[in-house]
Amino acid sequence: MLDVLIIGAGPSCLTLATLLSNQHKHMSLSYSDILQGVQLSKRRSKTRQPQRTSPPTGTVLETCKEQECPPCPPVHFRVVDPYGEWASLWESQFRGLNIPHLRSHVLVHTDPLNKKALQEFVVERGRVSELHPLPERTYIQDKDAFFNDKRLGKRDRRRLSSVASLQKSLCFSLPGTQLSMDFFRDQVHRYDLHSVLIKGTVDRIFPFVSKKSKTVEFFRVTLDNGDTIDAKRVVMATGPTRAQMANIPPWVSAIAESYPEEGLRHTVQLMQPSSLSSKTNTGPPSVCCPNQRLMVIGGGLTSAHIISMALQQGASHVTWVLRKHLQLKQFDVGDVESLIGRYSHVEHGIRLDGLAYLRQFYGERSLHRRLAMIKQARKGGAVTPEAYAHLQPFIQAGQVQIRAYCQVTEVKWCYGTQRWTVSLCDGEQWNGERIWLATGCKLDVHQDPLLSDVMKHFPVSVLEGWPCIGESLRWAPGCPLYLMGQYAALQVGPHAVNLAGGQAASVRIARDILDWHSGEEGCPEAVTAQRTRTEQYLSHMHGLMWL
Repeated sequence: MLDVLIIGAGPSCLTLATLLSNQHKHMSLSYSDILQGVQLSKRRSKTRQPQRTSPPTGTVLETCKEQECPPCPPVHFRVVDPYGEWASLWESQFRGLNIPHLRSHVLVHTDPLNKKALQEFVVERGRVSELHPLPERTYIQDKDAFFNDKRLGKRDRRRLSSVASLQKSLCFSLPGTQLSMDFFRDQVHRYDLHSVLIKGTVDRIFPFVSKKSKTVEFFRVTLDNGDTIDAKRVVMATGPTRAQMANIPPWVSAIAESYPEEGLRHTVQLMQPSSLSSKTNTGPPSVCCPNQRLMVIGGGLTSAHIISMALQQGASHVTWVLRKHLQLKQFDVGDVESLIGRYSHVEHGIRLDGLAYLRQFYGERSLHRRLAMIKQARKGGAVTPEAYAHLQPFIQAGQVQIRAYCQVTEVKWCYGTQRWTVSLCDGEQWNGERIWLATGCKLDVHQDPLLSDVMKHFPVSVLEGWPCIGESLRWAPGCPLYLMGQYAALQVGPHAVNLAGGQAASVRIARDILDWHSGEEGCPEAVTAQRTRTEQYLSHMHGLMWL
């Protein structure tokens, strides 16, 4: 029987697997670096002092040494993934949308034991040219688009600029997609993680509950080929990106006519490996035919990528339908990340910056208020300045038309003309050959089939589809099933779905698993006595956002 089974081999799982597989060799690095490392590196960079090799005082390592915590035995764990390769789905999603680089900067990556691992990889391999600098300045000339930052004055509101030092800094460059994938593979090789990966698709997670203690004795995980895997603890490192969880507008089900499958599609269908013609074909999939008219619905970065692909493939015209205005944000968490280290402002007499925001979030006991804070931080879909700059000439030329504050009311398919007729809420009509839904995925833990048995035995509160799990990201007391990604947002924060959130979640889960596995409670309690949990969670984010 396994100690731990992790479902999904994406970037977040890679971070967690690195921690679990290096609990002895890198124990000091994993904890002290995560909790203190970047704070020290920031001080060194300011004072130009030589690098310290010994861990700082007051770290988890020193606390454990003082109490003589015995080393815990190796954790016997495996990772099961449908594609049998690390980050395969992640790579397919980026390739399917022809995404050139990540949205997160170089300090945000999957190696929790070395904050500068990606920088070192870039320099050692001579691949600096694959880093994309932050845009120096982007002018917004469209009446329906603006940089979503209320701290800027009216005069500067339509201009997004970054500090010159950040543009030149290697730390705050955006790594290319292929560069990131090669870094993932290098990390798998460095930490010898090939052997823990199992190819298989999970169909069911069933908890065997002790009648006496009412706690889970073990989980039996059933694969689609009939094989079963028993594990004492299970981690779901997956997100609601399955096709059946796509957010489909209600007007789609009201379409009475039969229409071809390619005529109306959701972008989640592009982001599955099976949607690509072959593994060797690195080009983007077809989203339209030459001279076709398209409608793209949605205001996130995915919609911008679809439009860019359509223009490259010869679309004659694209209509971009958005419920609100077109938002521009360098990072999808918006004000939280753009505030940290770059801006601060005053609201209701309180000086607010990213650190203050996260402290308020982790100190907030009401999960309802946390959910409201998450929505406020993310503010819906947004496009990066780089993607906007690429589309801007087409918008100005009229080849891309933005229909802001607009929604679809009715859609009809004409078999004779092989075209759509779409009625919009402003009374206008649109005719064209293809419709793409870039409306994202809905988060509803009730709709996830893998969690149905767990919900039955251990029901938890659910807020608008978000599960109310514990601080350690464990499903419930007595049920050691852990959640990562968007499911963990009520505890991790608005960045839970990002690489930064994946690393923060991995730290919490790894600590909980290692505490259980070793049977020692002294180390974490000593840290809690020295620093509040809130301060610990804030320290997880140093260097991952703009702290």
